[in-house]
Amino acid sequence: MKVSEVLVRSLESYGVKRAYGLVGTSVLELMDALASSQIRYVSTRHEQVAVSMADAEGRVTGRPGVALVHGGPGFLNSIVSVTNAWKDGSPMLLVAGAVKKRMVGMDSWLEVPQSAMISSVVKKAWRVERGQDAARMFSEAYSLAMSPPYGPAFVEVPEDVWGQEAGRDTVPPSASPAKTADQDEVQRVADALAKATMPLVVAGGGINSPSGAAALASLLKRYGAPVVVTGNGRGAVPDDDPLALGRIGFGGGNTVADGALAKADVVLCLGCGLSDVSTYGFNLTPRGEVYVADLDPLWDRKPAPCAMHVECDAPDFASRLAPVLPQRSLGGEWEAQIEEWRRAWGSMLDSASRTRSGFVNAGTFLRALDGSLPADSVLAAGQGLHVLYAYAFMKVRTNRSFLAATNMGSMGFVFPAALGAKMTFPEREVVAVLGDGEFLMTLQDVETAVRERIGVKLVIVNDNSYRVLLMRQKIQKMGRVFGTTHSNPDFVRMAEAFGAQGISVGSDQEIEGAVRFITKKSDVPLIVDLKIDPEDLPPLNIQGSLMF
Repeated sequence: MKVSEVLVRSLESYGVKRAYGLVGTSVLELMDALASSQIRYVSTRHEQVAVSMADAEGRVTGRPGVALVHGGPGFLNSIVSVTNAWKDGSPMLLVAGAVKKRMVGMDSWLEVPQSAMISSVVKKAWRVERGQDAARMFSEAYSLAMSPPYGPAFVEVPEDVWGQEAGRDTVPPSASPAKTADQDEVQRVADALAKATMPLVVAGGGINSPSGAAALASLLKRYGAPVVVTGNGRGAVPDDDPLALGRIGFGGGNTVADGALAKADVVLCLGCGLSDVSTYGFNLTPRGEVYVADLDPLWDRKPAPCAMHVECDAPDFASRLAPVLPQRSLGGEWEAQIEEWRRAWGSMLDSASRTRSGFVNAGTFLRALDGSLPADSVLAAGQGLHVLYAYAFMKVRTNRSFLAATNMGSMGFVFPAALGAKMTFPEREVVAVLGDGEFLMTLQDVETAVRERIGVKLVIVNDNSYRVLLMRQKIQKMGRVFGTTHSNPDFVRMAEAFGAQGISVGSDQEIEGAVRFITKKSDVPLIVDLKIDPEDLPPLNIQGSLMF
């Protein structure tokens, strides 16, 4: 086999069903080999979209999504999406073409130092120089991406190497097992929780999996502590669980979860530590002891309190911790305090749902939409003030069912992520809530969605601005508005021009019909344009957000 054939046969043997990409001269040989395979190739209109679709597949399945891109400019267009995967611990394999070997080092056409440029945001970068190394390198890259802690891996192949002979065999992947805790470490945490009067569990991305959610549910059934989630942990415990308080931190934290984090006397973090995002720049940290079980290698560099850090697999730790915990239920002063915070937050939600003349209320619409969606729906949320509506008014009830560029904060992720999730789980509803500014960064791939019959549902919160920055200018810069407002096209006509369907909503009276529209069966995108009041503020912990 040639190197191109080895890659395709390797991916097939790994169980890869889909690959996302954009063709170029440096991967033309690879495309030819892919054409005769059983892998479904999805051609996108921008590499950022292709790589984010692969990222999303990795997030919702726990197995690496695969993206294939052209060298040089195609590779460079991929970097922000690779970084999203890196920051959020998503398993992914990116394969890029490269300038011909004989042209290296001469500032040739398409030439950039790809491996050197990407090495800081992938687990490892490989370069195939000889055909005989190809099968081993592809296997090593895929294996590392699927080994805890998850992350992206990168392989580049020069254009004139794809056609080299590479042998007859592929090399099967082999994921490395995650490190497990010692039983005395488990017992030490159990002893601390046994003495707590105001305990709190923080669930992060490292426990947001089928096995992690099951272990967490068993732990909470025995030891009835309240639980909060990070952005990547959303779904590890259902949002409607009586013990669930919601998300902590910047970009979606509510006052109940934030208050519990600050006041708890013992905090157990499972699958996460306390980051700058979850603590508003380390400005909101617990007063009590913090115990962490996760695989973060940089935990000791972060100025967050930590009585004990156990570098281990969080689902395994939780499953071993549950049997040695004392049985307890939420009650007493701790429950009373939490209920007081819940009432105050509920009042804030009700206040944010008031009717606004001439506009639709985004919170009212999303609350109605949430009540009409199946429990296993996948929710994707963008970056900006609009994401707070998705956190406050929509619930996530299943693990690995929430997608956001949580730790990078980059715009342009949510629509491609929704496409990738819908391709992976076509039987499930996939809804993306995004701002008008973010949608315009990747709107060209509505064509991809129509061509590939990807029936995602998009809710555009349309305020004709980059509103989170507009709000900061009004509050922090004495009202000096600069560079944060814009105009938009007619999103309904735009949707129809691509072959999708759209509806514009400008009042609360139109919500019922819009919910019926977006929840109907469709194999093309359905787009709802929510025209909201730019002065409307979603419910948020404004004090914490301004500290970040």
